[in-house]
Amino acid sequence: MLSAAIGQLRISAARFARNASGSILPMFAIMAVVLLVIGGAAVDYSRAINARATMANALDAAALSIASQLSSSIMKDKEIDQSLEDWFAANLNDMGYTDVAIKNLQHTVDPEAGTISVSSTVGVPTKFIHIGGIGPKTIEVGVDTEVNYSKFDVELALVLDVTGSMGGDMQTLKDAANSLIDTLISKNTPESESKIRISIVPYSQGVNLGEYAQAVTDGNKGTRNCVTERNGDAQYTDDPYDYDKNNEESYFGGGSENCAATPQMEPLTAKRNKLTSAIKKLTANGSTAGQTGIAWGWYSLSPKWTNLWPAKSAPADYDDDEILKFAVIMTDGDFNTYYNYENQTKCSGRGWGRKCWTVKGWTEKRESEYASNTSSTRAKKLCSAMKDEGIDVYTIYFGSNGNSAGAKVMKSCATSVSSTFYMASSNQELISAFGNIAKKVQAIYLAK
Repeated sequence: MLSAAIGQLRISAARFARNASGSILPMFAIMAVVLLVIGGAAVDYSRAINARATMANALDAAALSIASQLSSSIMKDKEIDQSLEDWFAANLNDMGYTDVAIKNLQHTVDPEAGTISVSSTVGVPTKFIHIGGIGPKTIEVGVDTEVNYSKFDVELALVLDVTGSMGGDMQTLKDAANSLIDTLISKNTPESESKIRISIVPYSQGVNLGEYAQAVTDGNKGTRNCVTERNGDAQYTDDPYDYDKNNEESYFGGGSENCAATPQMEPLTAKRNKLTSAIKKLTANGSTAGQTGIAWGWYSLSPKWTNLWPAKSAPADYDDDEILKFAVIMTDGDFNTYYNYENQTKCSGRGWGRKCWTVKGWTEKRESEYASNTSSTRAKKLCSAMKDEGIDVYTIYFGSNGNSAGAKVMKSCATSVSSTFYMASSNQELISAFGNIAKKVQAIYLAK
């Protein structure tokens, strides 16, 4: 009996062993799959996180690019779509889902708030967590961003020293001025879509006003259309040139034939080719009556002068909340020339028949170069009046002596010595100064 019982026990144990091994092996298989999914989930989610980071960076870059374009030009929806796609694709860095990410790219522009919102989604295929039907076959990744763009238009006067001392540096000045144009008005921006207009005001012993000289000088414009100063109560204002036949001082003077031959002053324009053509023609000549350049830079921005300029060059009102006005003034030397409307002695004949008489006329005056001389004082007064109208003034002194008269005048003219005055002691620094000013102007209208 006992041996029979033991035998039966052995048989039962053997059966249990066979049954146990049959159930444990499937359990091991299931657990192996679960462990594979759990371990692989880290890999799948890591890939999704990396894809999201790549998309987010690409989306930010695309949105910022569009914001910059919207700040400087008017864009249609199709243009925004295409530009967004181009920038987004260029920064995806072969993520592997570029086509889907671009297909799902969406944007919304809020012109009143001055914002553009951009988003995209993509499904990142899983390699592990979908095994056995446990997890999804894709992980949905979504990114979005919102950036501000400027609702403002910009008017900027570029006042450039083209006196004789700049003769050896004209190419550098051209390169510097072009760098500013390139930053603010892109090559592909049509005039009708640009939100930025720039005037070019080259000065030496006056400003070559070209076709506009006749009107403001009553014909006293010389052979080079050289316009110098105005006297009387209007001298330090932007009052219009409403000439009074009984008050000749209200007209602008001639008095000089030494303006640079080319180019003439270019009033506000958004046409790149006009601006770059004017810069290309810059030539050096004559001494420094910087106050005349400052005055005409101001007039190119003044709403009181709309009747002189073409309609497309008419400046906006000072109180227009959607307009930002800037002036950039550059010199490489000290102001040393000014003009007065004063009594002059005229004579004719010889010997006993000689007769002389006194008439009023414009006289050129040369003076020593110091910061409180007549031309420098007039320049500083004009700058102060211009700033009082809300125009931000950037200045550049092209030289190495920060205590020179020219540097002191530029510091006085600048809206802020610490942030809008530049001293450039080399050609490269001059180019950098213009480039930095352009970027600052861009940053200002983007931030507002």
